Amino acid sequence: MKNKLVRYLIIMFIFFVIDSVLRFYLPSSILKLNLTIVPYVGVMMFDLLTNTIDEDHRYIFAGICGIYFSVIYGNSIFVYVLLFFMYSFFEKRYMKKAVMTYFEAIVIVVLTIFVQESVLYSLMWITNTTQLVITTFLIKRLLPTLLFNIVIFNGVYFIHDKLNLEGDIDVYFS
Repeated sequence: MKNKLVRYLIIMFIFFVIDSVLRFYLPSSILKLNLTIVPYVGVMMFDLLTNTIDEDHRYIFAGICGIYFSVIYGNSIFVYVLLFFMYSFFEKRYMKKAVMTYFEAIVIVVLTIFVQESVLYSLMWITNTTQLVITTFLIKRLLPTLLFNIVIFNGVYFIHDKLNLEGDIDVYFS
């Protein structure tokens, strides 16, 4: 069992590295329109892997991934650890280790990215770090981020499917 946890952590590390590379090479302003795109490749793979990890290691996995995300991307804002625990809890509660269809996976990923971006904007707004109006945030950051990640999700889902990490149990048809 611990072997599976280590394998998942290695996969997550690779996808967080891919995420970092994308963040570095994406231009900060697309087409001079001040659109901000934030890739969430690591979070997408986390969502897919959380569905298949054992109950005993689910929250350990979420904690390690949340701490890594907080330190590397969030400048030590440990609210991300709580978010990763929340994602794990809801996936455990509602997915019941079913084999995720493409549609279910994309809905979960879009909701996860929406929650993460909303929490980040809320924290920045509460602490007066940003003066960005909510409509500007929605149009110039959230919408481009969601659209970009929906396109990138196809590759992440393909890789996840090819790695054959999910079990054969489908609670809908068994």
